Amino acid sequence: MKLSQKDKKLIEMASDLVKSNKDLYPPESPHVGAILLAKSGKVYKGINILTSHSICAEQVAIGQALACGERKFDTIVSVSLDSAGNTEVVSPCGVCRYLFDKLGMDIYVIVRDVENNMNLKVKPGELLPYRYERAEE
Repeated sequence: MKLSQKDKKLIEMASDLVKSNKDLYPPESPHVGAILLAKSGKVYKGINILTSHSICAEQVAIGQALACGERKFDTIVSVSLDSAGNTEVVSPCGVCRYLFDKLGMDIYVIVRDVENNMNLKVKPGELLPYRYERAEE
């Protein structure tokens, strides 16, 4: 799905977020910011936290939204910042894809289609088409 003006604004917000927090990381470390738009219209922000058990920006934004009582979501986007100060949309890692699925999030995810050099919007099932299901014991 092509991006709307609203989606482009979310990307811009994520870019501003990651740029304003670049002081938290060494230059060679990943800098990622995420913006989560809830169905209520509220926006939740997340940045990645680098520790021995790092936390993704998407997880921080989702946790914040859930803690504030949100349960219905519209769109999430993550943006990385390189050492030259440029930003680009990044696709969520496998753990975040699994989180979207396990939380049953009916959400759009803005991702980078690297083969076609474009950003687009997809549903979590398109990111994780072959779901993991644990057998009941």
